[in-house]
Amino acid sequence: MPELVERVAHEKEAYDDGTVHKESAALQARFIHVFQCPNSTRGERFFSETVAEYARGKDILDYGCYDGWMVPRYHEMRPRSITGIDISETAIAAAEAQYGGIAEFHAGDAHAMPFRSESFDLVVGRGILHHLDFDVALREIHRVLRPGGGAVFVEPLGDNPGAKLIRAMTPKARTKDERALSQATIQRTDAFFGGSSHFFYNLASVPVGMLTSLTPLNADNVLLRMTDAVDQMLARSPMRYWMRQVVLVWHKAKS
Repeated sequence: MPELVERVAHEKEAYDDGTVHKESAALQARFIHVFQCPNSTRGERFFSETVAEYARGKDILDYGCYDGWMVPRYHEMRPRSITGIDISETAIAAAEAQYGGIAEFHAGDAHAMPFRSESFDLVVGRGILHHLDFDVALREIHRVLRPGGGAVFVEPLGDNPGAKLIRAMTPKARTKDERALSQATIQRTDAFFGGSSHFFYNLASVPVGMLTSLTPLNADNVLLRMTDAVDQMLARSPMRYWMRQVVLVWHKAKS
């Protein structure tokens, strides 16, 4: 699959030698209220609570772990083991240097991992699936999951108007091949796994958060508390696929 090989090479170059991570961090700092508003906090809480349900006493794979920045958070959930994989050798070296005492790290391609089938109880990742060949990645995640295990991911959605504007304004903050997820992609994967429970967030909060980020207000301001209520309502409607972000939770059937 030449296209897949080329895509992996692009991602590796971007994160080993490029400035994508730095540009992305600068973008988040500029519009910080979008990422720290009450509705985003609600999504983060759902993510943490869901991961904790799977993690205690279990084997976790941090899929696209980068420099291991989430490992301390997972370690607090008392898993049996934590393993991280990432395409960036630079990031993996940093992860090993800082967190090698509590996790094991591998530099490698997430499309073809060096792990035996049914090795993990939980595969967890943040902002990684939209960088990959989605169908190839999901088959590989399913392969390494034990029956009854779960996959939990935080991913951007492709149809959010505010997020589209941000992406158009900041092309250096992303790699050339990444694609935010669509409704069809998510629903296809739900059918593949046969079990899911997702949490959608950030629609009205995005434009309001962008604006209030440019003011002296803090992220927990009255406008963003109001949009949190609106977004909770929209998350229960067909408009949920227009939201900025989703916590995806898939369950592998027990054999």
